[in-house]
Amino acid sequence: MIEVKALSKQFGAQMAVNNLSLKVDRGQFCMLVGTSGCGKSTTLRMINRLIEPSGGQILINNQDVTSLPPEQLRRRIGYVIQGVGLFPHRSIHQNIATVPRLLGWKKADIDARVTELLTLFKLDAATFAGKYPHQLSGGEQQRVGVARALAARPELLLMDEPFGALDPLTRELLQDELLRVQKLLGITIIMVTHDLEEAMKMADVIAVMDKGELLQLDTPETLLRHPREGFVQSLVGGMDRSLHLLAIKPVSQVMTPLSLQQQQQPSPSPAPTIEANANLRDAMALLIWEQAEQLQVVDADGTPIGRVTMHDLLQQGARA
Repeated sequence: MIEVKALSKQFGAQMAVNNLSLKVDRGQFCMLVGTSGCGKSTTLRMINRLIEPSGGQILINNQDVTSLPPEQLRRRIGYVIQGVGLFPHRSIHQNIATVPRLLGWKKADIDARVTELLTLFKLDAATFAGKYPHQLSGGEQQRVGVARALAARPELLLMDEPFGALDPLTRELLQDELLRVQKLLGITIIMVTHDLEEAMKMADVIAVMDKGELLQLDTPETLLRHPREGFVQSLVGGMDRSLHLLAIKPVSQVMTPLSLQQQQQPSPSPAPTIEANANLRDAMALLIWEQAEQLQVVDADGTPIGRVTMHDLLQQGARA
């Protein structure tokens, strides 16, 4: 889907991005992680040509991005920033409709798309379409910002620390919301963050950058279990690495399923319950809090479907 080849960007004597190469497959969620000034935001801006590279090549579906006029390229790529960037003098409907209107969509198609996206992000169209950005909470504004970026059905979504200015609770809710929408639409996302926990929770692959260079590109689990020495190792941490490992896996992956007969029989000794889509770190916390040896796993309707034990969790968090 996206291939970056030997990408470089130099500002005067400073090399902001140096010989960066990576691939992101269609439908993947890739996180660019690193400290401030490592080149991750510069890389993102070169992909949609807000900044022109000093060298190298960027391909989207095997097409060089420089073969298209920048305006045409950007209409095919969704872009979301931390400050949202909504037009304050336009209604929510008008904000979301920006790119479809530029592309010459019919009014009926634009109206239908705006309603579809507001519904997708759990914002009632009748309530929100006529409002203005200042009438929305920070979380609602961010939802609208992502909806606007998706309005023209782009093949790629770029996000530059979109949740960085939000409070922790809203941030977590919007992370879950974005993951739900990404899985539903199957869209490719490249997102910049300095928050390792956010990257571990959301990404299929994580690209760790430092001083303009790509140090490691791997899945969250591989990055935690086999970090390269030096900066990457210090980034992923030491003793808390096992907790990160538990946080990236759902209970459903490691539980022992109940047979149909077991599901229908009442448990002789009721155990604390946890939903199958909860992560293993939450399961560990619940076991410790309840001083229990196992948890009963339930589906979204509260039906028992399995069990998970402390031994299961210790194995998952152990060094390979």
